Amino acid sequence: MQIQTWFPLAVASVDLAPPAPTRAEMLRALEPWIAAAEAQRRLGFAWTGDVNGCADVHSLAAFAWLRGEVEREARSFLDALGCDLPRLKPHFLGSWPVLSSGAESVASHTHAGASLSAVYYLQIPPGPGGTLVFENVGNPNSLGADFGEAGTATTREANPFNVQEACYEPREGQLLLFPARQPHAVRPHGADALRISITFDIGLGAAPAQRAPSAPA
Repeated sequence: MQIQTWFPLAVASVDLAPPAPTRAEMLRALEPWIAAAEAQRRLGFAWTGDVNGCADVHSLAAFAWLRGEVEREARSFLDALGCDLPRLKPHFLGSWPVLSSGAESVASHTHAGASLSAVYYLQIPPGPGGTLVFENVGNPNSLGADFGEAGTATTREANPFNVQEACYEPREGQLLLFPARQPHAVRPHGADALRISITFDIGLGAAPAQRAPSAPA
């Protein structure tokens, strides 16, 4: 007998190296929201721009370089997943900073209105934690409740047949892209300095129809 484990989650990763002036410009552009985060901070929770009036970072001139990089990598990832790019055009639905000090986290959530999500780690201070966690909400090996329980130890506990989560340690300059509907969370990090990431939501819409070339006169 051979038992195989299937159903992986596709997550794309690429390291981006912005020119030093571009990185400094992005950080300067975020200063008003960094100040707002300090004033609005809730103990234990990271400040997220999507619920605090900062949800279109991609439209700011300071982030033009990053927008172009995300657009290119998103198209590559969508192509690898079999998306019909001549027919479907990716477009930004929103983008925002996530600002977290030590011991702050982001609760489990999805980006249900988007097709693809991305996160760029602009500033990652040294220290443990801050892990991005993808949660496996499926339970394909469950044998049902016929035995008076929700499942067996194989389906309830972490093991090679029941991978409950996949974890990514953040790295400064790294861009991750993943299916937007996959539940994910961010665990607290142990550094005292500010941790800054930029989240992007990307949708898919019909590409403009190509006009047929006119016949020569």
